[in-house]
Amino acid sequence: MIINCQLTPHQRPLFEKKHTVNKNDLAKAIYEAHGGLSYADSQGIIDQILEIIKGKLIQNEKVQLSRFGSFRVVNRRNRKGINPQTGKPIVIQGRRAVAFKPSKYMKLV
Repeated sequence: MIINCQLTPHQRPLFEKKHTVNKNDLAKAIYEAHGGLSYADSQGIIDQILEIIKGKLIQNEKVQLSRFGSFRVVNRRNRKGINPQTGKPIVIQGRRAVAFKPSKYMKLV
């Protein structure tokens, strides 16, 4: 799945703020950029995009967003660790995790 993702000059100030960007900030940016949408519709768009990405990752598909990066599911192996309370060695079980690889464009930011 490939989605074109380009930042317009209007959207860049959102990412220059000194705080963490959350879903509400993204919905507000969409609301301000597209006058015909309500804020609730903007929030629905963000939720729908995230659900699509999550669904594709659950199906073990790679999600590539042009000029942003790609998400994929990776299998983490078992690894050795230490219990911080007792100092005894333990085995940390492997798991499936989401990995993100930024695009060449994002690496320049």
